[in-house]
Amino acid sequence: MLYSPSAKYPRSVGTAQLEQLASEGYVTVAIDHTHEPAAVEFPGGRVERQVLPSGPDAGRQLIATRVADTRFVLDALETLARGGNPDAERRALPAGLAPDVSRAGMFGHSAGGFTTGETMVSDARLDAGADLDGSMAYSRSNREYGRVADEGLDQPFLLLSAGDHSAVSDPSWQEFLARRRGPVRTQHLPDGEHFSYTDYQVLLPQLGLDPAALAPFIGTVEAGRSLATQKAALSAFFCRYLAQG
Repeated sequence: MLYSPSAKYPRSVGTAQLEQLASEGYVTVAIDHTHEPAAVEFPGGRVERQVLPSGPDAGRQLIATRVADTRFVLDALETLARGGNPDAERRALPAGLAPDVSRAGMFGHSAGGFTTGETMVSDARLDAGADLDGSMAYSRSNREYGRVADEGLDQPFLLLSAGDHSAVSDPSWQEFLARRRGPVRTQHLPDGEHFSYTDYQVLLPQLGLDPAALAPFIGTVEAGRSLATQKAALSAFFCRYLAQG
């Protein structure tokens, strides 16, 4: 199970969701997209700082790089499954943790959800995917959509939205739904917000800040209920389309 975070955010923001799926037997792999978070450390101590693309094609460049990252990770997982070891420090996997890449899924938040869909268009190794409140457009105002919206998917796909964002308000989602060929499920968290689908939903209320100041980020939904709802949705979806084939 692969996870891609929102643009400029580290892989750690999806920890609660990944822990849930790991507890159900999935091998989970979170991706740090180099040059997006403040820093990404590589084996040997090399640290790459944030360097974001700019210009009119910045969005396309960002997503294209993310798709390449994801396909690189899938290649590495296939190498592991064949008994190889792509680890830079030649560390072996813990016993019994060899990945089964014959059934692979992916999900992501915001740009990570867009990345999931774009990867699935070009790489058949992903059997099911989920988009957590991410648009499928490079530019909403100019209606510049990604391939996943323009072409649809054969694979099962889950759309989770929150607040004012949904298939009703997002033309790129409408485009995708009109062209999808595989099964699609949708679920909406009306009293949540965009970052409800990250660990912020649970962490921010613990800072003791004014709830009104947090509402634009995580809404007014009770944190435990929000987390339980999204965990249940992801678990049910991937169980249906991955665990049961």
